[in-house]
Amino acid sequence: MTWARVRALLGSAASVGAGYLVLGGAGYLFLAVASRVFDESAYSALASVYLLVNIIGPGLFAAIEQETSRNVSTRLARGEDPRPVVRRLGLLSAGLFAGIAVVTLALSPVLLPDVLHGNAVLLAGLLIASASYAAVSVTRGNFGGRHAFGRYGTSVGTEGTVRLVAAVGLAALALGGAAVAGASSLYGLVFCVAPAVAVALTAGWFTPDLRGGAGAAEAAPEPIGPLVRSTGLLTVAWGLSLAIANAAPVVVSALSADDATNAAFASAVVLARIPLFVFQGAQSLVLPSFSRAAASADPGALRRAVRPALLLVAAVGALAVGVSAVLGHWLGRIAFGPSFTSSDALVTALMVGTVAGMAVQIVQPALLALGRHRWVAGGWVVGLVVFAASFALPFAPVTDAVIAQLASAGATIGVLGAVLYRALRPVPASAPKEFSDVQPA
Repeated sequence: MTWARVRALLGSAASVGAGYLVLGGAGYLFLAVASRVFDESAYSALASVYLLVNIIGPGLFAAIEQETSRNVSTRLARGEDPRPVVRRLGLLSAGLFAGIAVVTLALSPVLLPDVLHGNAVLLAGLLIASASYAAVSVTRGNFGGRHAFGRYGTSVGTEGTVRLVAAVGLAALALGGAAVAGASSLYGLVFCVAPAVAVALTAGWFTPDLRGGAGAAEAAPEPIGPLVRSTGLLTVAWGLSLAIANAAPVVVSALSADDATNAAFASAVVLARIPLFVFQGAQSLVLPSFSRAAASADPGALRRAVRPALLLVAAVGALAVGVSAVLGHWLGRIAFGPSFTSSDALVTALMVGTVAGMAVQIVQPALLALGRHRWVAGGWVVGLVVFAASFALPFAPVTDAVIAQLASAGATIGVLGAVLYRALRPVPASAPKEFSDVQPA
C-alpha cells in the first residue's frame, strides 16, 4: 500500500515537476542570455526585475495559492461548495496587489533611477507581473485543490515557456547579428507578462469551476477574518524561509574580504540547492492531498498520506548526500569552473541542510492541512533566530554560515516535526479535539 501511494505521488509529480522544470530553466536562461547580449546597465536592470518578480510571485503570493488549494481541497472533501472561499481569496489577492502597487509606486523615485536604471517600461512590467500573480495564485490554487495537476502543470509550464521562447529568440537574433541593444525593455516586459499569459490560457478551465454547474446552489459567503489570519501567518513563514535561504552568501560577503572564498561559497550554496530546485513543486502537489486526508473522517488518513512523501524525501536525500560526498567538488568545478574551491565536505554539509529543507516541504503542508499556521510561522521564527545566532560563533565566516544553514534547518524541521508528530499520534476517542488555529471552531 505504501509503494502504491508513492507511485501515485510520482505520477502526479510528473506534470507539476515538468512545469516547474521549464519555469526554473527559463529563469536561468533569461539571465544567462541577458548577461551576454546587453550592456552592464541593461543587464543590471533586468537582473533586478528577475529578483523582484520572484520575490513578489513565488514569495508574497505563494500564501494565497496555498490557502486557496487548502480550502478548496478541504471543502470538496467535506462535500461543501468551494466557490465562496475562492472568491474571498480572490478579493484578498487583489488587496495584496493593491498594497504592492502602492509600495512600488511610492518607491519609484528610488527604483526607477537606481535599480531599473531609468527604464520606465520595466517599472510598468513589475506592476503587470504583480497583477498577474494576484490572478494566477488563485487559479493555480484552485487547480491544485481540485487535484487537477495537469492543469496546474500547464499553467506553470506556460509561464516558463513564454520566458523560454523570449530567451531563445533573443539569443538567435544576437547570434544572427541583429541589432538587439535596445530590446532590453521588451525582453524584460515579456518576462513580466508571462504569468498573465498563463492566466489567459487556463481561464477556460478556471471559469467553469468558479461558476459551478447549471442550477448549482451558491453557498453562503465565506468569513474573511480567518482567511486574513491564515494568509498573513503563511506570508510571514514564506518571507522568513526566503530570508534564511538567501542570506548566508550575503552575510559571508559582508564579513569576509576574501572575494574568491566568498564566490566559491555562494557557488556551493547554489550547487547544494539543486535537489530543492527539483523538489520545489512538492508543496503544491502534496497540500491538496493532505488537506483532503485531514478533512476525512479517518483520523489516520493524514498519517498514511505523509509517510510515503517523507520516505520519498529520505530516498532522494540519501542519494543527494551520497553524491555530494563523493563528487561535490568535481561537480562544482564542472558547473562553475576552476574558481570553485569548496571541498566535498562543505558541499555535503550544505546538502544535508537542503535535505532538511525538502523535509520541511512535506511537514509544513501537513501542518497547514491541520490549520496549524501559527506553528508553521513560529517554526520559521525559531529557525531565523538560530540562523542569526550562528554567526556569533568564533569561527571563520564560511564555517559560521555552514553551521547557520544546518542549525536553522534542524531547528525549523525540529519544531514543525514535533508539532506534526503530536498532532498525528493516535489518541483515545475520549480525548478532547484539537481545533485549527485559523478556522472558527
